[in-house]
Amino acid sequence: MSSTEEPSAVERKVLDYLHRHGIARGSRILVALSGGPDSLCLLCILHRLKGRYPLALNVAFLDHGIRSRREMDKDLEFIQQTCSNLGVDLSWDRLPHGVLAQRARSTGRSLEEVARESRYNYLKTTASEKQCEYIALGHTADDQVETLVMRFFQGVDLSGLPGIPEKRDFIVRPLYDCTRPQIIRYLSDFNLSYLTDTTNEDRRYLRNAVRHNLLPAAEQIFPGFRGSLLSLSKKLSRLRAYVDSESKRRLLWRSTRGGYRISGREFLAVPGVLRVFSITGLLNSLAVERKRIPYRFLSRVEDDRFVRLRRIVLSGYGIRLYWRGEQLILAMDVVGHSEKGYFIVIRGGNRIVVPEAGLIFESGGSRGGAVPVLLRSARSGDSITLGGGSRAVRKLFAEWRVAKQECWKIPILEDRRGTVAVFGSLFGYRDRFRDGLSSERGKALKSMVHRHDVEVE
Repeated sequence: MSSTEEPSAVERKVLDYLHRHGIARGSRILVALSGGPDSLCLLCILHRLKGRYPLALNVAFLDHGIRSRREMDKDLEFIQQTCSNLGVDLSWDRLPHGVLAQRARSTGRSLEEVARESRYNYLKTTASEKQCEYIALGHTADDQVETLVMRFFQGVDLSGLPGIPEKRDFIVRPLYDCTRPQIIRYLSDFNLSYLTDTTNEDRRYLRNAVRHNLLPAAEQIFPGFRGSLLSLSKKLSRLRAYVDSESKRRLLWRSTRGGYRISGREFLAVPGVLRVFSITGLLNSLAVERKRIPYRFLSRVEDDRFVRLRRIVLSGYGIRLYWRGEQLILAMDVVGHSEKGYFIVIRGGNRIVVPEAGLIFESGGSRGGAVPVLLRSARSGDSITLGGGSRAVRKLFAEWRVAKQECWKIPILEDRRGTVAVFGSLFGYRDRFRDGLSSERGKALKSMVHRHDVEVE
């Protein structure tokens, strides 16, 4: 598109988004491309707008190893041809078939959630490598409606009801105000073909069931419900921003070893809802998944009497809030026994203490760039690629003659491809690293984890 050509309605919405969120001309953006209508439309619009709003575009594609290899090869060929036609750089990767399904089963999470986590990790790593300032996702107004409906029926609190944010840090969603029919019409107007993911019709996945079963029924009873939901989302976003601002202003947590501290008197002087949101605001810095902690668990701090009378106010879901003298301490809470072990999400730039195992993990990097996904204790079924084949971690422990009750202490490092490392040397055994890692990378990983005599509160 030239600088004098009039943009279409969808393009105007994208331009408005770029202006509204202060994305400067010339910014380097990594576009997440699946080949479907939404992501393809996003890439084509950003490319067409280069005369009016120039941006440096890179593209990333991840094969999750869920669909058949033959099907994904066709998709990859289409994506490669699309990027070649547009003259944009493509980065892509492929996960071994079935690895995400196995991870979902072993962790008790949905395949959708595990796939989304892997995709975001890959995008962040690629953005760091390509020095992109933003990652652009093809979420639309329809995705927002589906998310709001799912979260409502799942019983989320105020933190979840605003739905998908327009922008979060370096994650941008330029199609946020566009509907799916508008996008399909745009692609048709410009004669642009796109891929159809067969899994989008599989109603065993929650989002598909909501999209194909629940929303059409709601549309028949409440024809304007989509607009009402989107309006409610914006109102709740403003309310959430206000509550967050108030909690940060009135509750001043200070850093302490392995966590944060605050005067108990100061904590109890504010309304209970601000206490809850002050805690949720610190969870990311503690490398704890906020969305995994139910509000009913955190809501205990709304009760003044409960907070005053219990030495350990909260314990579970990866956090612990407890009294130390007149101070309240918020820190990570790691279950220290063989039945449960520990499971910690690594985001980058974190210092994580596992007191029961006597470990400290110090990760570097930014935006999750080169940082592994998980630090955890071993589970049944864990394996690592050694000598060109898969080796069960439990067999390594048997060879090392690790006492059964001590196995949970030995840290496992895991990324989207599976087990990266088993750090046996921390307890007098051997370190084992996945095939393909350079010796320098192995040394760097090993230096991140070390023993430490940690005082257990």
